Amino acid sequence: MTHQKNQTLAAEILIVGFEYLIAYRIPYFLFLLVIYTLTCFENLLVIFLVNKSPHLHSPMYFLISNLLFVGFVYTANLVPRMLHDLLSGRGVFSLLGCIIQLNVMGGVSNVESLLLTLMSYDRFLAICHPLRYSALMHTRLCLYLVIGFWLISSVIVAAICYFLIKVEFCGPVRINHFHCDFNTLILFACSDIAPLMFLTIVVSTILCATPFVAVVLSYTFIIMAILKIKSSKGRKKAFSTCSSHLVVSAIYFAIIFTLYVVPRSNNYFQVYKAMSFFYLYIIPLITPIIYTLRNQDFQKALQTTMSEMKQHVINVHF
Repeated sequence: MTHQKNQTLAAEILIVGFEYLIAYRIPYFLFLLVIYTLTCFENLLVIFLVNKSPHLHSPMYFLISNLLFVGFVYTANLVPRMLHDLLSGRGVFSLLGCIIQLNVMGGVSNVESLLLTLMSYDRFLAICHPLRYSALMHTRLCLYLVIGFWLISSVIVAAICYFLIKVEFCGPVRINHFHCDFNTLILFACSDIAPLMFLTIVVSTILCATPFVAVVLSYTFIIMAILKIKSSKGRKKAFSTCSSHLVVSAIYFAIIFTLYVVPRSNNYFQVYKAMSFFYLYIIPLITPIIYTLRNQDFQKALQTTMSEMKQHVINVHF
């Protein structure tokens, strides 16, 4: 869509999503700062435990730590700037700064989608082909795949960035959101955006639809395999190994489809902002909890680490 009201090329972009909260900016700032601090602590703690604890050196926990790292990068890209803008009441971005933020968002989102797919395949092998699991899935293979995911995502981001930089935007550009938003920014384009839109549609379709189908198929086979287990204890144990990832995947794809697939209505942008806020703040906060709350391996690793730290403090003092 081309913005025709003002043909002056935009040099900066205004983020005005916090203007309606200006009267309550201090309480909101403190609330969001606490959530962000807890999120960083949780994610980094789990990543630390996975790397430090030998009994967590398995493909499943390696992939969990990478998924949490992606969430940490996503929030670190957006939240500090959002907190600054919340205090000031609005944000002012250069066009280049907005494009960089958008591409970091897109890059880590691509990796997250691919990681969720690989984690579903990991659980599929563990439950449906347990005897072949160690031969088909190991940490070194996961490392190579994760590196591949980042490389693929980087190439995609570079291509989108190339076309996005070539687009001219007519000002004033006001984005009613908490951060730079592609769907809103593109409304102010006053040059040809056909190549950019074609590329983004193709990438979005491949990196959203394909992982979704793969996850659904994986869990279809997993559920069928679990139902064939005769003992209720065996079924419960098998389901517990994949229930956390199933919950995280369901939340992720539900939000993605709500944001990009559900038809637009009169209050679309309010829903869009609310869901984006949930994805940005709440998902990274609850994901480590979902994976570790009832996980005995993580609890054991945490207890061991706390005991070692306590012993270290005692040794230092005495």
